[in-house]
Amino acid sequence: MRLVQLSDPHLVAFNHRLVRDQNPLLNFQCALQQGMSHSPDLLLITGDLCHDESWCGYVLLRDELQNLSPSIKVAVLPGNHDNPLFIKAALGRHAFTAPADLNLDGVRLILLSSHVSGRTAGQLGESQLQWLDSRLSDIEQSGRPLVVAVHHPPLPIGSSWLDAIGLVDGEALIKLLTPVDELCAVVCGHIHQHWQGLFPERKDVLVLGCPSTLCSFKAVQPCLLGREDEPGGRLIELDESGNFFEKLLRWSYPDLDQADVGR
Repeated sequence: MRLVQLSDPHLVAFNHRLVRDQNPLLNFQCALQQGMSHSPDLLLITGDLCHDESWCGYVLLRDELQNLSPSIKVAVLPGNHDNPLFIKAALGRHAFTAPADLNLDGVRLILLSSHVSGRTAGQLGESQLQWLDSRLSDIEQSGRPLVVAVHHPPLPIGSSWLDAIGLVDGEALIKLLTPVDELCAVVCGHIHQHWQGLFPERKDVLVLGCPSTLCSFKAVQPCLLGREDEPGGRLIELDESGNFFEKLLRWSYPDLDQADVGR
């Protein structure tokens, strides 16, 4: 399975409205073009899809996703800047939505929802953790490699303000996942920057934070590409034998002066 992860596009209802001095739709269109150049089997968007949580914002997202090749599957998660009901209503026929357990080319991908209405921090909640526990039992029996996707990072990243709005029950998630030998990585968004960590008791399990397609926050870790202020995504390849590869993707901001997003 070849997966391209994009995150935190922060789309808005009106095409030309700026968020953090950037045009969300223009930046997302650029990100799609860059991501699709890697010919993925799946596009994963890890939350904060719509900054103003408007119906029109999700319709814009749906329209962009409909332009993709029919062979490319799409999976989306809600972030704190999202309306999960609108996500399912607008995108449910076009994308897998969290929570979900996907079986793709011999690989399992679990989508989790950490959205809590009215809160910036995330939480999975007891019922979703119980659901996850039941799915993990099946995964352990199948022996298929596993990636888990969630908007909020389950570990502190080393930024005081971002750690204060992370995943409230991250420790519970890590405790549940640690014994699962099939687990290869947990991927997340929310932090608007590249980040890489390891499970405390599983040095073979990566936790990967993804840059935003909209804008970057001050990076905690150095970017090996020297492009920590630019938008980006992540390429992940995983096969049924558990061979795992990941690569940070970066590209330049599109030119606002030449924007034509009112198609």
